Amino acid sequence: MKSIYEGHGIEAFLNHAAQTVPGPFKGIMPHRMNARLRSQIEDPLFSWNEFCPSGISLELAIKKTTTITLTGYALDDSPQWISLVSRNAEQSKRMDVQMHGLGRLVPNLKEGSFSLKTGNPMTITLEPLDAMDTQFTVMLSHTCLAEIIGIESDDAVTPNGIETPRRRWTHYGSSISHGAQSQRPADRWLMQVAQKLDLDLTDLSLSGNAQLDQAVARTIANQPADFITCAIGINLVNADSMRERTFMPAVHGFLDTVRDRHPQTPLIVITACTCPMQENTPGPVMQESDGTFRTARRSLENDEGALTLSKTREMVERAVEQRHDPFMTVMNGLELLGPSDAHFLRDNLHPDQAGIDVIASRFATLLPQALRRVQ
Repeated sequence: MKSIYEGHGIEAFLNHAAQTVPGPFKGIMPHRMNARLRSQIEDPLFSWNEFCPSGISLELAIKKTTTITLTGYALDDSPQWISLVSRNAEQSKRMDVQMHGLGRLVPNLKEGSFSLKTGNPMTITLEPLDAMDTQFTVMLSHTCLAEIIGIESDDAVTPNGIETPRRRWTHYGSSISHGAQSQRPADRWLMQVAQKLDLDLTDLSLSGNAQLDQAVARTIANQPADFITCAIGINLVNADSMRERTFMPAVHGFLDTVRDRHPQTPLIVITACTCPMQENTPGPVMQESDGTFRTARRSLENDEGALTLSKTREMVERAVEQRHDPFMTVMNGLELLGPSDAHFLRDNLHPDQAGIDVIASRFATLLPQALRRVQ
């Protein structure tokens, strides 16, 4: 007898979706923040990145062949991928599937909104490993929207049950964490670390939008977590959205909001990785026709107090020191990607996949050390 799961019936299999909304094919589309909080930030780039299901996965335990019907909505013709990890008592495998028949997200720049243009649904087939009960993690694309239309199997499908609960990790960060330079979701540095250290990741990395927004801080506060990491600095300088006068209170306010619900949860504040063009030069950054970035040519009469990347590191360290919080510590982003690693920044701003792999390897080593300082 066929088992079919549609609409709200699919939600039981979604991991780390804050909310779902109906899609054009009557499926469900996951959001990473709830409607009340995400509506507080009126920025189309934020709306797009929040709606990308970065870190959201389908978790299924299957006994027989199972199919997932879904589609995606992309901004352009770039390849979009889904990563599948299957495991049973004896083995684990990873497979990456390129999406096809994608629809389009059509922005309305005048109104600051967007609409969806439908493409064609595609089907992914999941086969049990060696005819044994198998757990699947289906990592949705981090660079396009996703609509899950249905799940169908020759037997009952249950949400993936983890025998030993994994440590719950909530991360907040910029495009370097969001990882558009990684084509496949499993290759992002966050997912590499989560897989290596067996962590249950809630991902609030938002390309261009790690702006210390209170709505995001509240989202972090509302999430259960065994530890929290917050990468702070690069987007604020990129966008020239704060000066030294406003930065320190914003850091404290963001951390205060998280601490409202997590007063003793280990919290690691990560300062910015290297970015030579912004170490001592304020933003904003501009993108050239060849895809590389440069800092803007500023001509302000008084530029004292303009925020630079090196200054954010100093101020973040000072803010954490001022708090006298035994459950909070700083990780220096230059230990993840430092000046000698600048060759990984092919566009002058974002690490390529080789650089992302370096960050993943170093973070997996530094994270346990940092956690020992706050536990």
